[in-house]
This record gives sequence, C-alpha cells and structure tokens, in this order.
Amino acid sequence: MHPRQIKAISQSPGALMRYRRTGKPPALIEPRSPLITLLEQYSACERLYMRGITLTPTLGYTGHLKFRDAQRLYRWLKPQPRMLEFEHWPAESRRIKQFHKKLSEHDLKMACATWYQ
Repeated sequence: MHPRQIKAISQSPGALMRYRRTGKPPALIEPRSPLITLLEQYSACERLYMRGITLTPTLGYTGHLKFRDAQRLYRWLKPQPRMLEFEHWPAESRRIKQFHKKLSEHDLKMACATWYQ
C-alpha cells in the first residue's frame, strides 16, 4: 500500500469505513490528458521557456486560463504523479472528458505567446 493511501485511511473516516468494509484502499489515479502527454515530452527547463500559454478548448480544457509558462501549466494539470481517487484538483474539473485528440507541437505553439528557441 502506498503511503498516501495509508494517510488517507488514517485521516478520512469515509475512506477508513470503505477499507474496513471492502478491504480495498483508496485508488491512486494518474492524471492524464493529451496536453499532459504532450508537455511530458519536454524537460522542465524547456517548459520554462514556453511563455504566456492560454488554455483553450483546442487543448482539451474549458475556459481561457492564462499561465506564465508551460511548467506552471504542467504543475496545475498534474499536481502530483498520482492522486487519490477522491482528491480534487482544479484541472480535472476543467478537463473536457471527451477530448482524445493527439496534440502536436504546433497546437502548443499556437497557445504560446513566446516559444523557446
């Protein structure tokens, strides 16, 4: 069992009751989306030089949120490598669940004010 699952069971009465009833700890899920997959192709250093990104429905998310650089966007999209199933993170509520288009570098360039060289 992962330490985060143990912590959740010890701190959440609902998770503890579910664990006692079913024997299953809270599930760990990996945040995924086409945009996360694309951003993971770049190093953190490269993401810092992609500046002024506007998050739009063409990238698979609702709203027109602006981020200073791609690294901040990546941290917003994926706060931790694995999240507990009942944890809330803002990007998940804005993700277009039916969006499965494979994004390209061109799509990301169109959302950036400044692209790294």
